[in-house]
Amino acid sequence: MRYILFVKEACPFCVSAVDMLEKKGQNYNTVVFGSDQLDTLEEMKKAYDWATVPMVFKRDGSQIELIGGFTELKDHLQSVGERR
Repeated sequence: MRYILFVKEACPFCVSAVDMLEKKGQNYNTVVFGSDQLDTLEEMKKAYDWATVPMVFKRDGSQIELIGGFTELKDHLQSVGERR
């Protein structure tokens, strides 16, 4: 399983999400949107009906699922840890 994070530069919740994945030893990739790319990020947020960043996705094989933002990632990682 791998996580994909779409983030903005200097976003505290984005930094916290990456830190949390690092501490838990999870595989992840980040896509950082700079100030000149915010229109593209806004279109992605509209496409997924999601209002905030980070946008966190879980990829398991060819299946990709939107988890949500920082809070949803935190809840997801807790539930995954409880199942082990």
